[in-house]
Amino acid sequence: MYKMSEICKVYRGEFVPMGDPSIWAPYEGAKVIANWTLRRATKGRPKSTRYLNEMDSRDMRGPRRCTTCGREAHSRSRYPQHAGPSSAGGQL
Repeated sequence: MYKMSEICKVYRGEFVPMGDPSIWAPYEGAKVIANWTLRRATKGRPKSTRYLNEMDSRDMRGPRRCTTCGREAHSRSRYPQHAGPSSAGGQL
């Protein structure tokens, strides 16, 4: 644990203002160019960084099946007899 006197020593120093940028000496160092392909996306779902292998192939796992009836022609979300929220007719 730090003593209060030690914490005060940290913040005792002063910052010297750099002044107006128009009076600065010109920069003579290396020119940094950003790689735009490494830029982080700001919107949307994050892209997966996982390396895919044979197990991820649809051929290896077999066709997708409906979890309600077990058929291969559709999935549960596209089930033909599935009653949507609007089919109740306003009755509870």
